[in-house]
Amino acid sequence: MKKVIFLMLIFCFVFAVTAEERVTQLGQHPFYKSRDLKPEDLKVIALDKAGEVKQGFELAGNGELVFAFLEQIQMADVQTIEMNPGDTVNWMLFKKNRKVVVMNDVVWAGKKPLTAYTFTIFRDGKLYEFIVPKICGNISLKNVSEVPAPTCVLNIEPAEAVPGTPMKIDLCASQNMVKGEVTVTDAAGAVIKTFAMTPENCTAELNLDTVGEYMVTAVVWGQYEMKSPAGCEVAVKVLEPAPIAPPPPAKAALPLAFLVEGGPGLLKGTYTGMFWARAGVLWKLVEDKLDAIFTLGGGVPIKGEPWKSFFMGNALLNVHAGPAYVAGGLGFSTKERELRKGGIDLVGQLGFNLFQHNNSTGSIFGELRAPVITEDRSFEHHHKLLLGFRYIF
Repeated sequence: MKKVIFLMLIFCFVFAVTAEERVTQLGQHPFYKSRDLKPEDLKVIALDKAGEVKQGFELAGNGELVFAFLEQIQMADVQTIEMNPGDTVNWMLFKKNRKVVVMNDVVWAGKKPLTAYTFTIFRDGKLYEFIVPKICGNISLKNVSEVPAPTCVLNIEPAEAVPGTPMKIDLCASQNMVKGEVTVTDAAGAVIKTFAMTPENCTAELNLDTVGEYMVTAVVWGQYEMKSPAGCEVAVKVLEPAPIAPPPPAKAALPLAFLVEGGPGLLKGTYTGMFWARAGVLWKLVEDKLDAIFTLGGGVPIKGEPWKSFFMGNALLNVHAGPAYVAGGLGFSTKERELRKGGIDLVGQLGFNLFQHNNSTGSIFGELRAPVITEDRSFEHHHKLLLGFRYIF
């Protein structure tokens, strides 16, 4: 049994070795008679010997390739190479006794390199490399390789937007892309926009101004005009803008506000210092224009007898001019000194707002109080000068 297996292995080895066709000399059976073949002669071979080329390709088992060969050889990029001893080809076609013959698994076993032309033919995603020795014109298939097919990957961000919002078209994730084209169509199928893309410029900006549904379709081409399969598309929508809610109504200022005020002052007799404070209400008759102010409080002289604490109140109209204001009206004062009388005062104020925050306002003002109507209250001895800070809240 061991002897049988050994003999079978020897037979297979001998068969594998003898399966290669060793060629030591070319030119005896040329496919095209020329001892100095030129690159342009390859086109002549394709035109004048198309029938024999077809016959040879069919004998070699590549009959489906012949038409691509005959067409593309006219524009092929023909390069000159050296075919070295030991180089192989899948098959070689030549003529013997005026008949086309194909030899498979050929090894160039000559002693020296020989000059040959090489070019490639593309068909159905495969690249076929051919070699044609210069000395004989024997068409030989060197090898076959797969050409990476292009794949299309289309991304759009965002896929839903309101009119005028830019959408980013992105083909950058596509594979083996040489060029690409993006087409935008509306719901009726009409083409709205097209974009030409490349690997270096694989993004574009899409702006759509009309509400509706759209289809964005991409096609990617690879080497040798290979086209990506269909199905690279994304549906996008342009939506009605969300209604803009009206701003909330401004919070109406309260017509009635409270206030406190106070500060130093002078009492006329001989001028005597005092401190005073009042509280009251402010009624906004015309917003930021006209107010009615009612206050009640009192004052405390710095000196003692005959000076004494007193009460006072005001009823004023206050007119605004930006942050400044002027007020005037009537007030009353109780007597601030023994042997004097209380009575009605004519009141005038001039002030300026220092700050305003929400519904609060702080201001500083000066006030003059002059006696009126009441008898035995002269201006010289009964007027008052006040400096005050007012806080409205």
